[in-house]
Amino acid sequence: MNQHHDDFYSSSSSMASTAKDDCNTSSTATDLTVTDTTLEGWQDCGSMFDSVKRFTIQVRYAITCDVIHRIHLPAVTELTIQTHEYTDYPAILHDDPTSLPNALHQVSSHLVKFTFRDIDIGNDQAECIIQAFRSTHDLKHLRILGFIRCGTDESFDRSIFDSDDEHKIIVEIVHGEPISKLFPE
Repeated sequence: MNQHHDDFYSSSSSMASTAKDDCNTSSTATDLTVTDTTLEGWQDCGSMFDSVKRFTIQVRYAITCDVIHRIHLPAVTELTIQTHEYTDYPAILHDDPTSLPNALHQVSSHLVKFTFRDIDIGNDQAECIIQAFRSTHDLKHLRILGFIRCGTDESFDRSIFDSDDEHKIIVEIVHGEPISKLFPE
């Protein structure tokens, strides 16, 4: 990793440390974006981020459910996991996709929209993720599941989108390869 990246991630971690040290600070932010590196050191900060509605995790290499389990933002209704803009290759989901709904329930049971953006998932893993979300009852409010440039293509089995139970989830897909710094579209 070059010096520019090391400095960027060090400053991100130090900003998170500063925020953690000052947990009594009241925040009215409704949008919050953090890196996966910041989340690795994240500790419970009480009510500091209670007003956050939209939360984005920028991932350098791989996201795991262990990292997601560290987050508890009860007011979050929209969560996005995306490859970090300064990463040369698309990030991956490094866990069994069926464990994802449980991890997200720990973030907020009020999630309405969950999106992967520029994460290298592909057709097979996307199908497993959709099936896992359709069969969970932990995320009762979830209505939109998105895959934006996650390596899916036109051969993706669209029949798995159909849901006739009361837990309707709309699947939004933008086919295409993840955008990365080395291989921009």
